[in-house]
Amino acid sequence: MFYKFAKVVITIMLRLFFRRIYVSGTEHISSKKPQLLASNHPNGFIEPLVMACFFPKPLYFLVRGDVFDNALIRPILRATNQIPIFRFRDGFSRLRENTGTMEESIQVLLENKNLLIFAEGGTESIKKLRPLQKGIARIAFQVLDKNPQLPLEILPVGVNFTYPFRFGEEVMIRIGPPIQATDYYPLYLEDKNKAVDLLLSDIYKQIKPQVIHLEDQHRIHVFEKLAILTRNLFSDPYFFFLSKNDVRLQTEKNLAESVDALSEHDLEGIRKDIRDLEGSLKQHRLDDSFFTKAKITWVKGFLLILLGLPALAGYLLHIVPLLGAKKFTNSKVKHREFVLSILLVATLVLTTVSYFIYLVFFSMYHLPFTWFLAIPALGFCTFSVKLIWRSVHFRSQNTMNEIHTHAKKVLQYVS
Repeated sequence: MFYKFAKVVITIMLRLFFRRIYVSGTEHISSKKPQLLASNHPNGFIEPLVMACFFPKPLYFLVRGDVFDNALIRPILRATNQIPIFRFRDGFSRLRENTGTMEESIQVLLENKNLLIFAEGGTESIKKLRPLQKGIARIAFQVLDKNPQLPLEILPVGVNFTYPFRFGEEVMIRIGPPIQATDYYPLYLEDKNKAVDLLLSDIYKQIKPQVIHLEDQHRIHVFEKLAILTRNLFSDPYFFFLSKNDVRLQTEKNLAESVDALSEHDLEGIRKDIRDLEGSLKQHRLDDSFFTKAKITWVKGFLLILLGLPALAGYLLHIVPLLGAKKFTNSKVKHREFVLSILLVATLVLTTVSYFIYLVFFSMYHLPFTWFLAIPALGFCTFSVKLIWRSVHFRSQNTMNEIHTHAKKVLQYVS
């Protein structure tokens, strides 16, 4: 029951935190078979939240065990299907607790449920699939030891962020075709190590096509610039939120492959053209976000004027929890991979507290409840104005032509 309630609340928060979410391949999720989801892990706790909210089947998660040390949040973690797993850095005494974790994970799959494992082991925000840990293969085989006839499947999942540390950006998730774990079990009975290595290798090969993978991370600046320039090719409606289309993801995957394939001569040329483009943007006091915007239309201008005052009121009513969450995150989070997830949770908690305070205030002074409902309505106005404002620019046609001329020179290397 709490899982379903949390799913509704988190879904609302995700709709506010992300401009767009792309989830494709969900047809591979089966309601009739146990499935082990093997995913990369680029951004803290955000990935399991998105998957739990937008996958068609409830998920169980293996998460770092130290977060269960907090007695206040432990019941919440358990109520949302989270299972603790400890690492070497947690100490040998904690590692012994993983015996119970393995037994619980195996039981989840034996009961025809879905278990999510971040197969890389730890989190690191790079556009590259890192080597996988052997735990996921071992769990699969231990499940089959309990029931060799179980139709256990392993689903390769790729999670990709446009800007993993910024509010209001995009996340792209794709699920690949399932791997049949039972196909590897006969080899496991003959040679356990060989079977584990083979299965792990095949899982890696199946996750990689779902991930934006740039082999040479020294070229990441070039890739990011090119990605920004290509994102304005997509004309999705600005208020559109969730899609099963994977064209955006495939475009950026192809772009990463093109950047990896650049010769050193072309790489130097593209870097020079990027510097020229950045200089042109700086001259006009613009940044990269210019390429994700369009010239303002009269419709959007009218909406900005119409919603301006309500949006300002909504901002003032929500400014305390928003700024409080940002300040808390900046002061407490040391690793950038956890910035967005902690910001989301802090915003959710502080906004809930502020709404409770508003509700008490309205009750004390016997104010109409419809007035209280105006608070989230005004907040939605603020959100809408922010979306519209981020989608438009006010620059002249001459400025646009100059900047886009520089952009075309950059894109010629991968077109």
